[in-house]
Amino acid sequence: MSEPQTTSDTFYHGKVIITQLKKGYRFAVDSPILAAFLPRSTKPAMEVGCGVGVVALLALHRGKFPAVTGIEIQDALQRLAVENAAANGFSGRFHVIHGDFKKIHPGIRNVQTIFCNPPFFRAGQGRLSPDPTIRLARFEIALELPSLLQGCAACLAPRGKLFLIYPFSRRDELLETAAARGLHAARFRPVQPFAASPPDRFLVQLGKSPGRCRREKPLVIFKDKGVYTREMETILAGE
Repeated sequence: MSEPQTTSDTFYHGKVIITQLKKGYRFAVDSPILAAFLPRSTKPAMEVGCGVGVVALLALHRGKFPAVTGIEIQDALQRLAVENAAANGFSGRFHVIHGDFKKIHPGIRNVQTIFCNPPFFRAGQGRLSPDPTIRLARFEIALELPSLLQGCAACLAPRGKLFLIYPFSRRDELLETAAARGLHAARFRPVQPFAASPPDRFLVQLGKSPGRCRREKPLVIFKDKGVYTREMETILAGE
C-alpha cells in the first residue's frame, strides 16, 4: 500500500515544521489558540487525540512542559506525529501512543495537565465526511464527550487541570457533563471571529475543585476580513 500524500507546513515563522495529510484531516487555527491558552508547568502533560502533534509541539516549543505524551487512535496520524516530533527535535520529549483513549485511560493516573481539541460534533449532527480521518477528528464516533470527560477525570491528579477548546453552542452541555463527573470550570475564555460577532468557540480550564470561575475577555481572531488582530498575530507568532 502506498504512503498517503502529505504537505509540510510551518508555525511560528518557520520555527515549527508540521507534516500533515494532503487530503484528509488538517489542523486549523484552534491548534495555536489552545497551545497559547495552556499555562507553563514543571510536570509532564498529556494530550488526548493529538493528531499529527500540532498542539503538543507548539506547547513544547513555547516551553510550556518538560514533556508531553500524546494519545492518537488513527494510525496514519500517530505515525506523522512521531515524524513531526523528530523533525522538530522533540523525539525525547514527545511520546506518541497509538491507541483508543477509552481503553488506555484506566492505566493512567495522577496527570497534572491534560489538553485536548476534541471532536466538535455529535455523530448524528450534520453530514459525515467520507474521509475517515476527518470523521474521527470532527465527529464523536470514537470518543464521545461523556467518555472523554470521564476518562480525563480518572487520569487527573487531585489538583490536575484539563484544557479544552469547544464550540460555544455546546457550552452548557460541556459544563454540565463535566460537573456530573466531578470537573468544574476554573477559567473560561470565549473566542470570537470578529469583535462584533458572537463567540463560536471557547477555551476552558477544568479541575476537580469547585470554586469561582475566572471569565477572561474574549479572544477576537480578525479585526477585518482576512486581517488578524494584534493578539492573534502574537499567538500565531508563538510570542
